[in-house]
Amino acid sequence: MKFFLYPLLLSFFFLPSAVQAQQKEYAGLDYLHKLEDNRTPGKTSFNKFLSASATPICLATPLSLWIVGMIKDNPSLKKNALYSLESFVITQALTFGLKEIINKPRPYEADPTLNPLRHAKNGSFPSGHTSESFANATALTLITKKWYVAVPAYTWAALVGHSRMYLGVHYPADVLGGALLGTGSAFLSYKINKWLHPEKKKLKNPND
Repeated sequence: MKFFLYPLLLSFFFLPSAVQAQQKEYAGLDYLHKLEDNRTPGKTSFNKFLSASATPICLATPLSLWIVGMIKDNPSLKKNALYSLESFVITQALTFGLKEIINKPRPYEADPTLNPLRHAKNGSFPSGHTSESFANATALTLITKKWYVAVPAYTWAALVGHSRMYLGVHYPADVLGGALLGTGSAFLSYKINKWLHPEKKKLKNPND
């Protein structure tokens, strides 16, 4: 029962900041226009690739951990795979829940002079690609606790968020909200898992 209450409580935690972001009259349009004015074929291809990579990488992470865990018969890796998948699912549920509740128009809907390179039917806040990318980066960081994993993971997540602005489908506030939501979801999920499934301490051998 506590597991199902978690997404609801986290939604209420992020809702005030989401509403405040919406009330700022869609700030950030000037930045989106600057990005549009500086588009090039190379930049466009790169940002489209980054944007499209978000969900596949986020799904490949738990799958890869599970496969390696099965091959090596490693319960810890399989547990981490489930945690990574759980973070993704919770983040997605919260993201689309907030999109429905807030129902913020996309930048190109508020400003017809903006030329988007992608179109979407759901609300603008928060950015789903950004939230799932940051959830994945946070999960990998907490699992490995290695800086050489954290740095490229968060760099990729930040680039995904920026790509959503480059494509003209999100405001800076949407990307920031997605980053906070994804990071917070993965972190709290990690802590709850630690609380529900504490690691057993190894007993010391008196002969040592």
